[in-house]
Amino acid sequence: MFSYDMVMSKEHNDPVTVGRYTTEFEAMLTKNMLVEAGIPAQVVGAMTAGFRAETPGVVKVLVPGDFEEQALVLLIEYTNEAEDAKDAREEDAGEED
Repeated sequence: MFSYDMVMSKEHNDPVTVGRYTTEFEAMLTKNMLVEAGIPAQVVGAMTAGFRAETPGVVKVLVPGDFEEQALVLLIEYTNEAEDAKDAREEDAGEED
C-alpha cells in the first residue's frame, strides 16, 4: 500500500517523506527507482514494519526537500503508467473471452 505525502518542507534540505509503505520491499523498490533517477533517497522504519501488532509499522521513503517535487512527479508518473498497463492487460484478457 502506497500513499503520497504532499506536505512541503520548511527548509529546502530537510528530509521530507514522499511515500509510506506497509512493507520494506515496496519502500526499497521506490527508493531504488528514485536513486536511479538521480534523486537521493533513504528508507526509514523498516525494522518496525515486520512486527505483528495491533498497529502495523510504516516504512517511509525520504528525500531532501530540494528533491521533493521531482520525486513526487516521478512517483505519480510511475503510478499512472502502472495503472495504464494494468488496464491494458484487463482489456486484453476481456477480448480473449
